[in-house]
Amino acid sequence: MSIINANSFRNAIKNAVESLDANKEYVNSLNVFPVPDGDTGINMFLTIKSAGSHALVEKEDDCSKIAKSWSKGALMGARGNSGVILSQIIRGFSLGLDDAKDIDTKTLALALQSARDIAYKAVMKPTEGTILTVIREIAEFVEQNYRNYDSPVDLLEACIEVGDIALDKTPELLPVLKEAGVIDAGGKGLMFILRGMLDGFLGRVSNYQSEAIQAEFTEVDFDESIKYGYCTEFIVHVSCDIEVDLERFKARLADLGDSIVCVQTDDIIKVHVHTNHPGLAFELGLEHGYLTGIKADNMRLQNAEVRAKHDQEIEEKAEVDEHKEHGFISVVAGEGLSDLFKDLGASKIVLGGQTMNPSVEDLLSAIDKTNADNIFILPNNSNIILTAENAADLTDKNVIVIPTRTIPQGIQAMINFDENSDLNTITETMTNSLGSVISGSITYAVRDTVVDGKEIKTGDFMAIIDGKIVANGVDRYSVLEEALKNTVDSDCSIITLYAGEEISDDIMEEDADRLEEEFSDLDIEYLRGDQPVYYYLFSIE
Repeated sequence: MSIINANSFRNAIKNAVESLDANKEYVNSLNVFPVPDGDTGINMFLTIKSAGSHALVEKEDDCSKIAKSWSKGALMGARGNSGVILSQIIRGFSLGLDDAKDIDTKTLALALQSARDIAYKAVMKPTEGTILTVIREIAEFVEQNYRNYDSPVDLLEACIEVGDIALDKTPELLPVLKEAGVIDAGGKGLMFILRGMLDGFLGRVSNYQSEAIQAEFTEVDFDESIKYGYCTEFIVHVSCDIEVDLERFKARLADLGDSIVCVQTDDIIKVHVHTNHPGLAFELGLEHGYLTGIKADNMRLQNAEVRAKHDQEIEEKAEVDEHKEHGFISVVAGEGLSDLFKDLGASKIVLGGQTMNPSVEDLLSAIDKTNADNIFILPNNSNIILTAENAADLTDKNVIVIPTRTIPQGIQAMINFDENSDLNTITETMTNSLGSVISGSITYAVRDTVVDGKEIKTGDFMAIIDGKIVANGVDRYSVLEEALKNTVDSDCSIITLYAGEEISDDIMEEDADRLEEEFSDLDIEYLRGDQPVYYYLFSIE
């Protein structure tokens, strides 16, 4: 196979989605921290799934056009750091194809080099031992060796061998991987995608269909006052041995419907009719010659869509907030935390957090609905910051991402908002305030591992403070207490607990009472957060 054509490319995209879908839980399991939020595989899968849904409805038999749709879908569906980086790899691949209708070895080599370049540019401080290392080593290989391959499929097969070797080396480049005994999750996800693409190029038939292709018809509220449902048009090229009685032809069309336009010029008849039976109209035309320009639009459906769009516009207008100078979008999971951020002034809440990172499209929707001159996004999770920055780059509105990595940092930023200051001062003050709060959480381990020298068993309760596991054990309260004792110093004055969905009010109050006895010189505050995954989120100030 000396070239990859559009059909092969589509098949490769289908197989790529199917491959990662089948292996996403394995990719999740490679996350370094043994917390129940290993979502690298899910984020990459949802990203590639969105990419596939866009690519597979592209009608042009042109690889570069398919790739552009693939790139757009990846960008809109990108979730989490791994998903955003994957979207940039796909974007770079698309840019590298330029206007190539088919893909040969040189084009594939240029696309993979472009994928590396764009992915590295997307990350402010690229970290080796990650998905970036894998795509870099693949790109360096093709740069030096593509001339040795006559087939792009053979070249991709060699790239996969190079990628596997690079992936196996990631623990040597990133000590935290070596300590946990895993390879990089994002890099493994990329290899599953490339293997799926290779299967597609080799002709493996995939059963995958994009959501756009699979979409089931929903019940439509048709306007039954429309008597004839199909706006039907066609051109009859009259056979030379046939003489047409145009008036009789019009009369027969009138038996089928109304709004008839029937004009003949030499051996061509242009026909327009509204009818409930387009096929019968076509049959009349075929009696006189062959047809071109055939079209039959469902006017009832068009009318329903127009009405639905109108209703949606009315609904969206009703949702628009009163115009403000400053608006806030906060990414939050949990009813209690959502209410808290609303009380602090958040204009929009985007559902998300651990295990459910929002997509770029989710954040763009919230931006569109926020009626403010300046819009601040509080990601409240380190895995959502890059997604928020990508969303900010895709809108004409003035959007500022405050890099909040935790819920307590998001709350601190909101508390430090001063509407009487200028925009630069507001941004600087909110950003600087993030360092004044210590963020912690209590969760449980989903596998045995070793992190920072700590041996952790499946099911252990774990306390994580500012990204580090500081305590673990079999008793939840004891782990919380140990973490606080190891962190609180003379400068601290307040501990605030946010109870997760699995913590009842009685348990929350009991734990708070015990903490008040243990830390009698500190104020202990507690309220419902209702967040999933974490029994407690807590802040120390």
